[in-house]
Amino acid sequence: MSHVSAEQLLAEHKAALQNYLGARCRDGELAAELLQEVAARLVFALPRLSLNGNARGYLFRIAASVWHDYLRRELVRRRSAALLKGEPEAVAPAADAHLLDRELKDAVRRAIDALPSLQRDVVELRQRQGLTFQQIADRLGRPLGTVLTQMRAALARIGVRGDVVEVAVL
Repeated sequence: MSHVSAEQLLAEHKAALQNYLGARCRDGELAAELLQEVAARLVFALPRLSLNGNARGYLFRIAASVWHDYLRRELVRRRSAALLKGEPEAVAPAADAHLLDRELKDAVRRAIDALPSLQRDVVELRQRQGLTFQQIADRLGRPLGTVLTQMRAALARIGVRGDVVEVAVL
């Protein structure tokens, strides 16, 4: 699978993937965001892949996984919101919650600061400003594939596996 880049695969199947995600969420902006997640997962997985001629099938499996992950997160968010509305009083946080939160933020900040500047720029624009990978590529004047590769390298360097950890505490 070394001859095909993530950028080539995505360019070839972008319209079909956009239609697939758009038909599920019925929101063009959300579909574009989900497509960015498909791209990020593809870049992360590409070095280990052997598609055996079925790149389209693999991309749609990624898209289905991204859609299902979105639905699960949305379900949890809605259940949490409903639970909070139904509770007369909030549970008090642990006494050391503030300290632990600050320590986590400091550890994440140190890990990001230790990244090479090209990777650090991508991570900060994604996490702090919430930009899509395409917006980051446009802002930095880099190809989308390069930005995705830099994000993957940054996540690998700070020990994030796939989409298990979000660096949302910046």
